[in-house]
Amino acid sequence: MGKLTTIGLAAALALGSALASCAPPPAPTAKTAAPAAAAPTAAPKAAAPAPAATPKLAADQPRSGGILNRANFEDTPHLDIHQATSVNAHLSLANIYNGLVRLDAVDINKVVPDLADKWEVSTDGRTYTFYLHKDVKWHDGKPFTSDDAKFSLERMAFWKEHKIVSPRGGQMLSPVAKVDAPDPATVKVTIQYPSASFFRNIAGGWVLMLPKHVVQAKGDMKKDAIGTGPFKWKEWNFGISQEMVRNPDYFVKGLPYLDGIKVYPIKDDATRLAAFRTGQVKMTTLGSKAFTHVEAEMIKKEMADKAVVLTHPAANRYLLFMNFKRKPWDDMRVRRAVDLAFDRKAAMIINNNVGMLGAAMHPKGAWGIPEEETAKRPGFRQPKDADIDEAKRLMAEASYPQGFKARLLVRGGGATERQGVVTKDQLARIGIDLTMDAKESTAVFANLERHDFDISSFNPSEVADDPDTTFSAYYITEGSRNYGEVSDRQIDDLFKKQAAMLDEKERKKTVLEIQQRILDLVIYPVIFWDVYNMGFWKEVRGYVPGFGPYTHNNLDYVWLAK
Repeated sequence: MGKLTTIGLAAALALGSALASCAPPPAPTAKTAAPAAAAPTAAPKAAAPAPAATPKLAADQPRSGGILNRANFEDTPHLDIHQATSVNAHLSLANIYNGLVRLDAVDINKVVPDLADKWEVSTDGRTYTFYLHKDVKWHDGKPFTSDDAKFSLERMAFWKEHKIVSPRGGQMLSPVAKVDAPDPATVKVTIQYPSASFFRNIAGGWVLMLPKHVVQAKGDMKKDAIGTGPFKWKEWNFGISQEMVRNPDYFVKGLPYLDGIKVYPIKDDATRLAAFRTGQVKMTTLGSKAFTHVEAEMIKKEMADKAVVLTHPAANRYLLFMNFKRKPWDDMRVRRAVDLAFDRKAAMIINNNVGMLGAAMHPKGAWGIPEEETAKRPGFRQPKDADIDEAKRLMAEASYPQGFKARLLVRGGGATERQGVVTKDQLARIGIDLTMDAKESTAVFANLERHDFDISSFNPSEVADDPDTTFSAYYITEGSRNYGEVSDRQIDDLFKKQAAMLDEKERKKTVLEIQQRILDLVIYPVIFWDVYNMGFWKEVRGYVPGFGPYTHNNLDYVWLAK
């Protein structure tokens, strides 16, 4: 494989460090950080929209102690992080487990050590060697070794062989060819091709290590949470609360600061907001279930002396999954009619008229089609008259001049259910009569993973603004979140081509070609891209949100000022 060179990684997302003002300096650590150097090849500097600056808080030093109460919008469906897909699971479990590497708690452009102290990459860019931190223990006291890491990486990368579904980890590790553990402190990962995205993706928050001995004894981790992380699972009253306590044997000395975290799953939006306003919870959940834009403005006005509201990038969009294996969605004329008929600007009313027009990749990122260009396209443009006329013509041509009936699968409550209402109203204009089927997240994902739906109004989030991450999940034939079972040879071939490209300009051309193909075939139309609002009381210090809801749920650096 050629000579090995020790590396760190240059930024893959140019989000800036505007939020660093509220975060404390890192605690003393026993880790030996890998040198901060450029990636072994010319990795693209994929820009994403910069988050708004955090209001500067008092510059006092971190202190230990206290329990942080925070909200979630639903309970964790199970505890197996490799098989989870929603922030409702990641929000808690990211505090139980560690990855080999992670994103820095302050500078989210920087990949830093976690369970691996340092790493090397071969000169051909295909073999990554991770050197593990010594004397790390699982919460049950057994030692963490390379055998656990090998098992965890293989369980995610080769999830079909392990008879599980790993929608997130499998997505991040799709290039993996094999994993070796030459000794207890070393893990070698060989990928199928040099990948500009691979290293950044495994730091994105979902590639977490599980204890091999527990998984093999129990069959899975759905009822057990035994990690190496800063907090240990204490108690779970399903639907009421989850409680985690400080791990006194955490391998990073001085961390975590908190004595514990208590998470309250509150399904009702109004109740969740009231819990924050009264201080019953001091930190919101993340994503679309935190603050709506209206709520964010209200909190800024009413609680300016008590709370901080952050608006940050959302790797999140409102899109439509259509089931390509069911009629009439297998007919591109019907899908095109849906795409044309939808008034994207009108749909933003559910979001306080906040949103961006875009295609498969983020319109403000390095890989996306710019909003001003997208806004000129049929289906996105204003006014809508010509698009509606063409949509009706296509419906008649497809033998549905009077439309048809179908079921619309949505997540119940809040913005997601409002998306369903808008979808139903918009498609009624061309005769499509949708019956809303609103379910909890767990049931929605179960239906999607079984491909048991007609059409679904959905708001999926990504862990990074990265083509490999997005395309490998939704648009290639074997995609872990290809719920509508799309299969297009051209997209599959172009995906493999761009994934191995190390020249940023050439890769971007291919990424744009893939997006054009997705638009041409009307695969999962994007209605609009969102931004997120979240909040915490001012005594909560050290938290910096990442890009989307998944990158910074490990709260080991968070502390309470009182």
